[in-house]
Amino acid sequence: MAKDLCLFGGTFDPVHYGHLIIARAVAEAKGFSRVTLVPANNPPHKPPTRAPAADRLEMLKLAVEGDGLFEVCDLELHRQGPSYTLNTLQALRDKPAGARMHWLIGADSLAELPHWHRVEEVLDLARLLIAARPMEGRSAEDALASLAGKLPERHLRALRDAIVPTPLIDISSSDIRRRVHQGRSIRYLVPEPVARYIAERGLYRDADPPPENPGERPCPR
Repeated sequence: MAKDLCLFGGTFDPVHYGHLIIARAVAEAKGFSRVTLVPANNPPHKPPTRAPAADRLEMLKLAVEGDGLFEVCDLELHRQGPSYTLNTLQALRDKPAGARMHWLIGADSLAELPHWHRVEEVLDLARLLIAARPMEGRSAEDALASLAGKLPERHLRALRDAIVPTPLIDISSSDIRRRVHQGRSIRYLVPEPVARYIAERGLYRDADPPPENPGERPCPR
């Protein structure tokens, strides 16, 4: 799949090791030579990001510097309005020519899939890859079953074949932001250059701490 595109979108507020470990696991399982990280500017139906777009972009670049697997695409950061996946796929569909696009999502976002902007067009343009952690294997199947009647059967068949087992990494951006706000260490949660950048820029220090929750749920795109 050297020519195929594996795209991984999100707010990355901030990027952490969980993002990178899951992306690498999917790349190894599916034979991708590159994974493109796509930070969102204005994610639909989700509160504004805590760090500005320029800082989130810089943290991504620092996190993957020197790692040939990853590249960062800032396309959505230059677009006004909601960061819809469809618009991004339309802009990238011929780069490179003939490449097939894959969009990586977490298994816990499957329930929201019918609410994505023009979701059937998204599924026609790209194949979704579903990152399913070991303890989520059953929930991924349940979520797919709950989509019956909400998406065309041809798309449901493709989704059933799109589940990729990934490591159980219990790290969330919301927990990292909360730890910074509380003056606690984020060592081993984010790459060291990202931790230094957060400290030097004072990111998340003065923001209201996010609510306690076991993880972040991707929003409709």
